Amino acid sequence: MSNYPQQYRGGPPPGGVFGANAAMAPYGMPQPNYGGGCYGGGLSAYNMGPNYSAQNMQSMQMAYGGGQMAPPQQLVMPPSAHAAVMNAQMNTMSQQMVQWEMYKKMGLISESESEDDEDDYRRKKGRKGKKGRRGKKGRRRRFQEEEEEEEEEEEDDYDPKEEARLAKEKADKLAAKLEENEGIKEKVKQAFIDEMMRRQDVSGTFDITQGTIEEYKKYTADDPVVTFYAKERQTELVSQPWDAEADCEYLRKAMKGLGTNEAAIIHVVTTRNNTQRQELKKKFKTMYGRDLIDDIHSELSGDFRESVMGMFVKPAVYDAWSVKEAIYGLGTDEESLIEILMTRTNAQLKEMRNVYADVASPNRKKADTLLDKDIVDDTSGDFKRLLVAAAQGNRDIISREALEAAVEELVMNDVHTGMWQVNYAKLVNKAKVKRDAKRLFDAGEKRLGTDEQEFNLIFSVRDYYTLRAIYQDYVSLSQRDIINSVDRETSGDYKSALRAIVMNIKNRPMFFAERLKKAMKGLGTDEKTLIRIIVSRSEIDLVQIKQCFLELTKQTLWNWIKDDTSGDFKRILLQIVGRD
Repeated sequence: MSNYPQQYRGGPPPGGVFGANAAMAPYGMPQPNYGGGCYGGGLSAYNMGPNYSAQNMQSMQMAYGGGQMAPPQQLVMPPSAHAAVMNAQMNTMSQQMVQWEMYKKMGLISESESEDDEDDYRRKKGRKGKKGRRGKKGRRRRFQEEEEEEEEEEEDDYDPKEEARLAKEKADKLAAKLEENEGIKEKVKQAFIDEMMRRQDVSGTFDITQGTIEEYKKYTADDPVVTFYAKERQTELVSQPWDAEADCEYLRKAMKGLGTNEAAIIHVVTTRNNTQRQELKKKFKTMYGRDLIDDIHSELSGDFRESVMGMFVKPAVYDAWSVKEAIYGLGTDEESLIEILMTRTNAQLKEMRNVYADVASPNRKKADTLLDKDIVDDTSGDFKRLLVAAAQGNRDIISREALEAAVEELVMNDVHTGMWQVNYAKLVNKAKVKRDAKRLFDAGEKRLGTDEQEFNLIFSVRDYYTLRAIYQDYVSLSQRDIINSVDRETSGDYKSALRAIVMNIKNRPMFFAERLKKAMKGLGTDEKTLIRIIVSRSEIDLVQIKQCFLELTKQTLWNWIKDDTSGDFKRILLQIVGRD
């Protein structure tokens, strides 16, 4: 990043939590984790393929429509024919949890209702409720012992009829409250749709994803900035809202004089999100008349510096810089071009296009078509055309109108719960899916040679859910997974690009997990790829990437990084990734 334009050293506004603070920016990151796992909280019925079968997913059981969730249990997934259905159900449940929290904030549901229902159920089973025992310190040990004994009896104690009765009772209560509050259900529905549209801008799907770095809201006792400020300013920061000025003083102290406190820089960079890092840049210059990024650049070196600099750059600008480096360097880094252009959403690609000319040619203004020109000049053939198509950021998406038509109220035991879910089958045109699956089959397996134009058109234009459905129908036509046909019908960089599209559509976190594995496997390490993926996904879906990496390698990403890197470079990557 040493030659990175100074004017682009900043951070994008991330997404807030679901509700009024949710950001619609294309790089806005969803904060709550109501799902998780390798599959982003659950996938649609068209999400799965033979190379990405779900295993050891967490099974979440709901006592009522989105209300109380039983503790996750490890479950070996059923055969692939049922895996997609299971994932779709998990995604629905995680979305309902988001809405349940919203009802709580509106005051329609009290915080204690879930707990009270559990107590009632336990009393009916001949146990004492948790609530009645919690306030008595002298009985805590007994309570713990009873809980251990009850775990062994849990399966025998379960009464599905009583559970169903309590579920209906809970749904009835909520339904009655919703009737008393006219318009609340529609407001929640529209908020739910807003959240789904935001997710589509971030990941192209409605799946829940989560980064490892979130907004730092209040200072905690273990934050070194708290210790520094108590000593230097005699001011207590514990439980106080995050303060850019305090962080800037801490960073200035870390870089002032002889030597550098690298640990201090790592701490701030990996615990504050991109918006806050942007604020730090502005505040630092206001306080000291110095450029924070210039100071960091002069104090650090090597891969460690590249990582820190990447964390201070807007995601769109970082993508633009990475594309420029892949094209303008010695030779062409085709894999990096594929990784970036085939995995970003429409909104992200358009934002990147807006800044690319300034990034690639900072000393003179270039046309907004410079990205296309650079790709055309540096690549060739079908690969070139596929990259140019992807770079437009104009793939079909699910419109708000189409989503509204597919959103349905969850009904349990004939009671309308006020919870909303996506009927994924309504998102696709079945006739169009069958037609496109046949077009792919006719363009490849059915003929001698390959009609690349047909592959390019369908792979580059169709939305995620339509493509997932096409891939499913293609199997019934060809008796092959689409990846197998791509491998048989194409070659070279063009094949790699098509494979990237398929894997990205099926399961983006797994695609990045495979890229990370390749970057560290064998002799040597591809540090640029390692930095780029971890930095660029740190506030989007790194949690899901970690889960997929564990499934792929049977080891954690944290462990691989620990064994494959060293020094401050290792420390910052480990801090961003976090231990499982």
